[in-house]
Amino acid sequence: MIFAYGVMLSILVLSVVFLFASLSFRSTHFSNQKSEQEKQTFATVRRQEIAEEVECGRLTLVESNQLLRDVDEEAKAPISESRRIRSDIGFARWVLLGGMSLAILGSVSLYQWMGYSKEVIFTQDLQHQRLTPGKITHFLRYRSERYDRVEDWYYLATDYVSSKRYKEATLAFEKALEELPIDAENRVNLLVEYAQAIFYANDNHATQKMSEVVDAILRVDPTQATALDLKGVAEFAKQNYLGAVLAWQEAIRYSNHSAERLALLSAISQARKMGEIDYQDVAPIITDQIAVKVVWDDRKLTWQPDDVLLVYAVVDGQKMPVAIQRVFPEDLGQPILLTNLDSLMPTISLAQAKRVDLIVKLANVNDNDLTKGQIIGMKRNLLVNRKEIFAINVAL
Repeated sequence: MIFAYGVMLSILVLSVVFLFASLSFRSTHFSNQKSEQEKQTFATVRRQEIAEEVECGRLTLVESNQLLRDVDEEAKAPISESRRIRSDIGFARWVLLGGMSLAILGSVSLYQWMGYSKEVIFTQDLQHQRLTPGKITHFLRYRSERYDRVEDWYYLATDYVSSKRYKEATLAFEKALEELPIDAENRVNLLVEYAQAIFYANDNHATQKMSEVVDAILRVDPTQATALDLKGVAEFAKQNYLGAVLAWQEAIRYSNHSAERLALLSAISQARKMGEIDYQDVAPIITDQIAVKVVWDDRKLTWQPDDVLLVYAVVDGQKMPVAIQRVFPEDLGQPILLTNLDSLMPTISLAQAKRVDLIVKLANVNDNDLTKGQIIGMKRNLLVNRKEIFAINVAL
């Protein structure tokens, strides 16, 4: 890119120099020719006049010879005024040449410095699908350093996270946090991602810095599930297994993702074992559960971008679910865990049911009315708390 830029500037400057040199040469050449012709014409006319004056007797031979010598001298001598005028015009041309060269160089340099060329190239690559991860990272880094805005640093940080460059991601998150107002409503979410980046940057080990960030999050939002999860990790690393169990159970309470809950349940089981903490010391937060696996045929069912699945359990004879979760198609690879925490009503949950019917309903992500949607799968009369994952085949 730099080489091409230099070649382009050289061509522009050489073109302008050639243009003005050519114009200057032609103008000077034609001017000299014209001046010489005028002098010769004047000398011829003047000699003819002197000859006529001699014939008429107005001039003597001596006088005519003197006048002819003067005419010859004038024809040979350069015209000083004409040379001065040409000199002035040539200087103006060189001044104009210098000004135009500076204008061309300055405008192109300013265009490069302002970054428009990089944004144009990025847009063209985006339109022609020529973008690579390296190009995206380079452009995001350029915009972050140039504009120093929260959103640019955030996009750069998330790009680093996606490419597993966690140490660089933490630095970008720090820059974003510096620019973000303390009372900004999305500051907690940014701190959560920052804490995760710190955790990953240290090979999935808790650090004092991560704990400080997690404490700052929980002071503002005590129910933030990811921060509670990281708090449990920090307590487990300090061998405070009771604190880890309590933190992870709170994380389960406020997490709506089945995969996270399953991972947290496994971590809690390990912490109970390491700390010899039985259920009498700390009662389990999940007392009743049922696991579901949604199975479908790709040839008969294709998910749409706005699809969402309502997976819920109902007691025979009732319409209101005793446990329900909203699941997006991309999350269907993991089992869906319905628990006593997923009740719509505080008085009825899986804890009050021994057998339930499992129902899968296809709905629109923008629809908050749970009565809408199409039932695409069902399994009846299943026991709660069975050590089994119930598979439900769904179809339209």
